[in-house]
Amino acid sequence: MAKISVELLELEDAGYVRERTNPSTGDEFYLHLSDLALALRARATMEAIRILDFGCGGSPYRSLFPNAQYQRADLDGVSGVDFHIDEGGRIDAPSGGFDLVLSTQVLEHCPDPSVYLSEARRVLRPGGRLLLTTHGIFEDHGCPYDFLRWTADGLDRSLRNAGFEVRECQKLTTAGRAIAFLLERHGFGFRGSRWTPFGLLNRITRRILFLRPRWFHSWCDVSFARNRVVDRHESGHVIYIALLIVGVKND
Repeated sequence: MAKISVELLELEDAGYVRERTNPSTGDEFYLHLSDLALALRARATMEAIRILDFGCGGSPYRSLFPNAQYQRADLDGVSGVDFHIDEGGRIDAPSGGFDLVLSTQVLEHCPDPSVYLSEARRVLRPGGRLLLTTHGIFEDHGCPYDFLRWTADGLDRSLRNAGFEVRECQKLTTAGRAIAFLLERHGFGFRGSRWTPFGLLNRITRRILFLRPRWFHSWCDVSFARNRVVDRHESGHVIYIALLIVGVKND
């Protein structure tokens, strides 16, 4: 339980929230988190809706809904929550009470995603929406566990099986931008003689990424501007770091 408490407290850290709310070139996860923020900002609203942040952590995207009745749910160990999620993924919130369930980078941590999605649907009013993001290709990041990754088709099917009508699905950080992100995160594991062409290229790349991350991120923003937030049906985006999907409860 101590491990859970420490990792959940990290999600409430001001730096963690700032990197998601206002990512800056040079940040460790900038190439992806800036795309995630871009996709979520497009769904910001001034409406006075009822929102449940389901698996809230530090609620980094709360500011996108300034007039909402905003309530939070998470495991024991996160401070200031309105509802608690048990180990099976169920929540002690009333049925039909929310216009929007917000779920950002939570589903991959659920031991049984079908239970989590069923609960998200239960607490929505008829016509209410689930706005959910989760990972496609990403490193392990347990909190304290990390169970699953999705394809666009797989995530679509999971929501439909839970009773949602899927209205929209987008791929985030795709193709060349995804490769740049993975290279920055994990490219230093490559080994080769420093005197070979590969070794020389590796040394140059490492120097750029270590010493010029802001330059590298700005270059990626220009070079991969069309690989940030992409409709799932657009061709040529078969590699992606994350997905955003919108489901509606119709009854």
